[in-house]
Amino acid sequence: MEIGTPIVPVSNLKLVEYTSQYVLANDAVDVNTGQQYSKNTPIICDNLNTRLRVKVDFDGTIDQFGAQLKGRDFGATKTVYSQPLGNIYSGNPSTFEFVVGPNTAPLSVQQKGLSAQDIIVTPINTISVKGASFITVQARSGDGTVSNVAPSVNALPIANCSS
Repeated sequence: MEIGTPIVPVSNLKLVEYTSQYVLANDAVDVNTGQQYSKNTPIICDNLNTRLRVKVDFDGTIDQFGAQLKGRDFGATKTVYSQPLGNIYSGNPSTFEFVVGPNTAPLSVQQKGLSAQDIIVTPINTISVKGASFITVQARSGDGTVSNVAPSVNALPIANCSS
């Protein structure tokens, strides 16, 4: 962004899509709730680094992008914000990726271009699903304006994974 370019406060943030680098290779059942998940459902691997991708629409500019995982069953949260992005304008949709470390501790978040090769989907055979986590996103403009919170509709299952 050039010096003197105006900051347009971020607004109308919408979570369009979210996915994981790992998907279930087979149908699975959540051991806590009995909920069934179909083959190819995106999953967070609790014992591996897991790259998550979110696509968002927004108006204005974003200097920082934040993602939060909130446990469906117990409400525990983990939040991570990107480094300053330089007040990028909306590219609707805009894509961001973040990495969730083992035991669901987010490590980093970054803006990504729209490339089909950023995430290579890996089928995972799991013994049991341990829980699930919702993804919530929020953004901040360089002037301090904070967007609305945009939550996911469905929770991603969490499990110890093996290939």
